[in-house]
Amino acid sequence: MVGMVAVVAFAVVPLTVLATRTTSVPSPTPIAVSTAPPASTPAPGAITVSSVAGLLAKLADDSVTDIVVADGTYHVSPASLTHADSLWIGAAYAKRTHPVTVRAATRGGVTFDGGGTSSFGCLSFVEGAHDQTWDGFNCANGTADQTGVVTFGGYAGKAAPHHITMRNITIKASCLGSATSAAAPATDHAFYISEAVGGPHDLTFSDITVDGSGGLATAFHFYHSDSANQNGWNVTIERLHVTGTQQAIMLWDATLHDITIDTADISGALRYAIRYEGGTAIAIRNVTSTGSGSGGFDSSQGSAPAGVTFSGDSLH
Repeated sequence: MVGMVAVVAFAVVPLTVLATRTTSVPSPTPIAVSTAPPASTPAPGAITVSSVAGLLAKLADDSVTDIVVADGTYHVSPASLTHADSLWIGAAYAKRTHPVTVRAATRGGVTFDGGGTSSFGCLSFVEGAHDQTWDGFNCANGTADQTGVVTFGGYAGKAAPHHITMRNITIKASCLGSATSAAAPATDHAFYISEAVGGPHDLTFSDITVDGSGGLATAFHFYHSDSANQNGWNVTIERLHVTGTQQAIMLWDATLHDITIDTADISGALRYAIRYEGGTAIAIRNVTSTGSGSGGFDSSQGSAPAGVTFSGDSLH
């Protein structure tokens, strides 16, 4: 993807291998986010669409605040190509003054299909897009090549996306990458948060499922910034389900702050469940990982980096 820089994680810094990490908290305390949200209910006056072009047209209409996408499989071109069927959610939608919800008619009933493309960007939020909720979609059938299937930011000089919520999103096993072994470069991701002016912020990800068995390096990767283009802040990831990625979560940028990962299950990571190399006010709570190839948590800064707090986790 032009403008997107992906990290080859294994060559950046020497890493301390930690086989397991189990915090001293004996059992997680039940919290509100442990219950999934109720079924999606369109607001009165919701507009139903049955094409990607129709979805984009209504999304650009500031008078429309609730869009329902009819169940089915929809071909999408790579987002960065900005074709008529590309889900490049950029400047055209930053002009909105009203929040908008885009929902599948049935949660999980709508699939955005890349058609086997070798450069799959299913959804990209860029250029100041804001105040949107996306609920109930699948991404499938394409290869993420040094990018993410879903991206936030990633283009220097462009305004940051913000106040975006993604709920009940599934990244299918047919979303492919090159991280098919523990030693492979970590360049292809499910969700990729990267640089933008002001940093992507106020992002919420709830009830996200990622099947990384097709070679995705991570479920969530935070990487890349410079003095004028920061990385993510005020980001919450809750009720995350990950299987088969090389690593489930990578936090790899000094400008990250106020990132919360609360309630997640991670299984079968080829290398580590969580990698940390930068950021402050990172909270990892109620996360359970099993079957990680090299360990549940890893950082060159040791088992308890200053920028991270742990609570109720069992990382193996």
